Amino acid sequence: MDCLVFEAAGKHLGIEARYIYRIADETRVAPVPLLPSCHVGMIYYRGELFDVIDAGQLLGNEARISTQPPYVILLKWHQKNLGLIPERIAGMTGVEEENHYGMVFTKEGLAIHMMTPENIWKRLSDLPYGH
Repeated sequence: MDCLVFEAAGKHLGIEARYIYRIADETRVAPVPLLPSCHVGMIYYRGELFDVIDAGQLLGNEARISTQPPYVILLKWHQKNLGLIPERIAGMTGVEEENHYGMVFTKEGLAIHMMTPENIWKRLSDLPYGH
């Protein structure tokens, strides 16, 4: 299985390639009030709106200083759009099938925590609003 590997909150995270729409750079994120603190805002990209989430902050890190991220990983699935701001993008890699702990390993032995857009969306939906 091919996946995009990125870093956030001190972890290597991966998302299956089939969910990746684009890696956008030089985007302007418009803030939206009264949403969870990890919800950075919205972007309009090629005719579509994407909610933009700080992946590190979603996983418990402090808020980043820069309000305009260098890259946003754009995900599309089941008529939903989501943008993730990573700390760093490592690139595409082939991995073994996911084990029951949500982990995969690269050929080099790097442990990657796999995420799905649905898991991210659920985690975001469970956060308190108005912060």
